[in-house]
Amino acid sequence: MESLVTMDAGAVAALLELQIEWGVDVLLDEEPHDRFAEWATEQAARTANQAAAPAIERAVRNAEPRPPTARKELHSPAAALSAAPEATLRALDGITTIEALEKAIDGFVACNLRGTATHTVLSRGPVGARVMVIGDAPDADEDRSGVVFSGESGSLLTRMLASIGRSREEMILAPAIPWRPPGGRPPSPVEVAQCLPMLLRSIALYQPERLVLCGGLATRMLLGSDVNPARARGCWRTTSWGPEGGAQRPVMAMRHPSQLRAGATARRQIWDDMLLLAVTLDGAVN
Repeated sequence: MESLVTMDAGAVAALLELQIEWGVDVLLDEEPHDRFAEWATEQAARTANQAAAPAIERAVRNAEPRPPTARKELHSPAAALSAAPEATLRALDGITTIEALEKAIDGFVACNLRGTATHTVLSRGPVGARVMVIGDAPDADEDRSGVVFSGESGSLLTRMLASIGRSREEMILAPAIPWRPPGGRPPSPVEVAQCLPMLLRSIALYQPERLVLCGGLATRMLLGSDVNPARARGCWRTTSWGPEGGAQRPVMAMRHPSQLRAGATARRQIWDDMLLLAVTLDGAVN
């Protein structure tokens, strides 16, 4: 293999870009790691996932035929919860405090994403806040810092909220799932099924008045897998889940802050949704 010393700058940059796409975030860590023990943990988690996947697939495949008008019920969060892996439900059983929930999520090894992520990204904010803002899967900045809505997307969210006279400190900020998928790929249906009960328990314990769903993943997890995020935005809807997520709440889907740079249409839609949030919080609409 050609030595890095003899490679030109362009080749080195291409190699680093390839490694980032593969999910390599650091070259050296601050502490030594027992790779054999980590491998054993990952193997156990992979085995648990493989055991859970057929059950989820069977639950969807064997569902009784529904009339067209009931199609959304089949893909609703409540239906997804009924197919959630037993490992997740056992880990959350009896948890009634945010501290216990954070400990359970950070120690959950049955999900493959837990073993490949740098940090577990948890919800943060004041209990009982008027709004919980839920993002997509953690990006590279959030994975490195362990802080939800950090890096560029966090800066853009701060500016979005400031434009309507609000701050991120007064809101609960949450990721749709706690761990970044390798290389930033979309999470699999099994991984989403494992993480949905965690998100719903977080909502129940933080007790926000309203939910703002930033991005397609959060929208589909909480409004249904067949919901079109682009068509769901622009209005308040009502959630539909079982008691796991607590009381029903108004929810609004909108574009992720990172899409502010996507073009004029994206910026206009985000601004329209921020105005709706502003007048709602000011009491002009319900």
